Amino acid sequence: VIGALANDKTSPLGSWRIGADDNTAVSFLEGMANYKGNQIIYEKGADVALGEPRFMLETKINTTDKSGFEKAIAAAKQADVVIMVLGEHGLQSGEGRSRSDITLPGVQQELLEAVYKANPNIVLVLQNGRPLAIPWAAKNIPAIVEAWHLGTQSGHAIAQVLYGDYNPSGKLPMTFPRNVGQLPIYYNYKNTGRPSTDNPESVFWSHYTDIENTPLYPFGYGLSYSKFEYSNLKLDTKTLHKNGKIKVSVDVKNNSTVDGKEVVQLYIRDLIASATRPVRELKGFELTEIKAGQTKTVTFTINEKTIEFYSARKIWEAEPGDFQLFVGGSSMATLQADFNYSN
Repeated sequence: VIGALANDKTSPLGSWRIGADDNTAVSFLEGMANYKGNQIIYEKGADVALGEPRFMLETKINTTDKSGFEKAIAAAKQADVVIMVLGEHGLQSGEGRSRSDITLPGVQQELLEAVYKANPNIVLVLQNGRPLAIPWAAKNIPAIVEAWHLGTQSGHAIAQVLYGDYNPSGKLPMTFPRNVGQLPIYYNYKNTGRPSTDNPESVFWSHYTDIENTPLYPFGYGLSYSKFEYSNLKLDTKTLHKNGKIKVSVDVKNNSTVDGKEVVQLYIRDLIASATRPVRELKGFELTEIKAGQTKTVTFTINEKTIEFYSARKIWEAEPGDFQLFVGGSSMATLQADFNYSN
């Protein structure tokens, strides 16, 4: 286990914790200690913050001290699995603590790459209060757990996930960019009017010249020890009438050997309206538990209320027209159907 945050009993409490006392959270190392039989070697590697961060003071980040790198590398070389607990100090995010650089703070990226050279069999546990830009880790690290600042029982919860006693089912409540230059980035953006499909032979399409348009991890994304497959998207009717409804159904299969939960998500796009509409909007989600190897049919109901928006007439209303519907495990869902609303 490598990383100062692994032995931190304050950072998991986060920044909005006026009612909590410092040094009262269950640390990651304490959570791991509940599991007997495996030998755990711990090395800090490098501090995230310097001194003792305080709620009302700026948090000073370690940008120079790499004196612990050698011990961390030596420990990694003799380990079967390296768990690196990296990210932000709990008082580094929150009100009045914006960052223009949202990569791993300080020397942590250098530490991660140095340990990777010694032993690439790494599980990266992120403790952070905002989306981070981690393109190198996403490309090279076999497993990444987004643990946020989970609170007092943080260490127990993360250890249970890593040891497989709990199968995670969480989904991202915000979008992770590839780098800070993509910000602001969110799934429900407005159409630019220019084509957004890949056309490398032309400059006149909406894109970055150095990275993909897509986020590193989209809104609604999240993996587990189960693998879910979506199929057989059906609408009981293709026309939504006034005071009517459409029943949407989709089959979700747990194509793995592990029982798990999946958050099935429904997105809708209003193609033409009196005011510009997002390319898609989350309109429903359902947490469902599916046994290994089994398939469940998940249903949603769409009515006028589902497609209402604040129109050019400055009222909430559902306007007649054509709509697209998407169902899947994130905002990048590709399973699609069309319907029409007529009042």
